[in-house]
Amino acid sequence: MTAHLTEEEQLESMKRWWDDNGKSTIVGIALAIGGYVGWGFWQDTQQENAEAASAIYQNLSEAMVTEPGKPLSEEKATTANHLADELKEKHSSSLYASQAALFKAKMDVENGDLDAAAAELQWVIDQNVDESLTLLVRSRLARVQLDQKLYEQALATVADENSGSFKATFAEIRGDVFVSQNEIAKALAAYQLALDNLLPEQATRRPLLEIKLEDLQPSVASTDQGGDS
Repeated sequence: MTAHLTEEEQLESMKRWWDDNGKSTIVGIALAIGGYVGWGFWQDTQQENAEAASAIYQNLSEAMVTEPGKPLSEEKATTANHLADELKEKHSSSLYASQAALFKAKMDVENGDLDAAAAELQWVIDQNVDESLTLLVRSRLARVQLDQKLYEQALATVADENSGSFKATFAEIRGDVFVSQNEIAKALAAYQLALDNLLPEQATRRPLLEIKLEDLQPSVASTDQGGDS
């Protein structure tokens, strides 16, 4: 009798547990399964998007191929622009899209359209899909802005803050901007900062920076003499 009552008590206990927890357990299992399936679907979608972007980029790369020293034909340029725009529109967060924008910027510079080139470079910066690429593109945009005589914008683009491994590169560009503004003392300081912060892999820039510094010395001496008189 005691054993029978114990079994009934156990059964009743299980029923109570099921009433209290059974539904939430089912929901939890369903959510776990749903999450797993959703994660798998997301991964599949990401893979498909990556493969699609890669295929478009491959076609773009082929369209950009031309004989050394010769510009793209009008037909190839049209195809390349179309493919680049497709990448930017459909896969904007991918590295492929940023590279496509750089292709467009290169063509714009070659065609003398600096405004369009600057817009493409700014687009890459805004996407910021890769920190190193963003820093590189900031240096290119500043060069374009320098050519446009947008000196203050160029200085802001390569401001020393958050320059990372491009500290020397940014400083040299600022020096070039200061030279264009005839701010010789500031240019000297910027070039010296660049020289002091060259990374080992940037050693080839040292001779040019030293030449830039030497070229400015007579200007500084002349300015000092003029001030003394």
